[in-house]
Amino acid sequence: MKILLNCIPLKSGGGVQVGLDLLEQLKRHDNEHEWFLVATKGTPIAETSESKNLHLLKIVSNFLLARLWFEYIGCRKLIRRVGAEVVYTQFGPHWPGAKAFNIVGCAYSNLFYPEINFWGRFPFPRRLVRNCIDFLRMLRLRQADFIIFETEDLARRAVALKGFKSEQVSWVQPSVSSLVASEREHIQTREICRRLPKGFRVLLLSTYNPNKNIDLLPNIAKVITERFPPNDVIFVLTLPHHSSTTIQILKEAQLSGIPDRVVNLGPIAQEGCAEVYRACDLVILPSQLESFSNTIAEAWTMRKPLLISDMDWSRSLCKSGAAYFRYRDPHDAAEQILRIKNDRSYYNYLTIEGEKALRTYPTGYERFQQYLSIIERFGHN
Repeated sequence: MKILLNCIPLKSGGGVQVGLDLLEQLKRHDNEHEWFLVATKGTPIAETSESKNLHLLKIVSNFLLARLWFEYIGCRKLIRRVGAEVVYTQFGPHWPGAKAFNIVGCAYSNLFYPEINFWGRFPFPRRLVRNCIDFLRMLRLRQADFIIFETEDLARRAVALKGFKSEQVSWVQPSVSSLVASEREHIQTREICRRLPKGFRVLLLSTYNPNKNIDLLPNIAKVITERFPPNDVIFVLTLPHHSSTTIQILKEAQLSGIPDRVVNLGPIAQEGCAEVYRACDLVILPSQLESFSNTIAEAWTMRKPLLISDMDWSRSLCKSGAAYFRYRDPHDAAEQILRIKNDRSYYNYLTIEGEKALRTYPTGYERFQQYLSIIERFGHN
């Protein structure tokens, strides 16, 4: 079977890791099908090497008009040329112009949690824009032939709350990327990590997204410094150095009198993520909502305790594999961090429970096989 793999939406963050892992798995384990990759120019996905079963078919310019033209018109010629039976999109909108069966992976969790005011902290103009984008995303999602969610709860909500047909949706449980493992080494990233200040390092490995609440970290650092001196807690970020949001977050730390407590490493190569986890002591995820975050499984894989926002979605994903703090409460977060830091038995308990939780998730190979079984079902029909 000939499969067109749409990775155009994967440009940065955890989605890129999932995409790279998918490419790695299909190169290693799929000898029956022929895959044709379409990616966005300048992304790690576009730089992947070809193999006997994977062909880099098209690089799309990173401009909205170019992408829309391709998705509605340009894709038709490519599909005819290779004779693709299925177009599989890894996290993002399908190609409306595709005359083939469209399967999409969906990570738009906020579309299915209406009880969470996801854009509520934005000023009205930005909130209006984001709501319009969400409306268009839902519209495009409804046009897909089949949708794969990351959690059973999202698949259930799609049917119960948004009227999707049960036979139109499924879910494939996330797995940790093969790029993050205890044996992985990356010399360049290791050298970057050696410049980190000494102390108890709390890591938030993420690109910027308002949902991640990265702006909360200077507030937590301030609370720890003022209420619990002396301490050596350091927060480690991986944001673009010259981004306005990065500058604002670091400025907030400086204005609070704690510029040395929030350190930004800059963007980390996908191959170097394991080195950053190895260099830190605790992983924090203060998100408002996640369908699933690579951070969760990666913290467990690297045997680092995980501290996460106390929400229904996080409890259902992590159970006893994480410590929790009240959403956007820097005082509660500070207390939890210091408890993990100062109580070694609790620290070890969280790492052990994380390893147990990880064993309930599939391996990268098992996840790929689940994706493949869905693609084969519709391709053969």
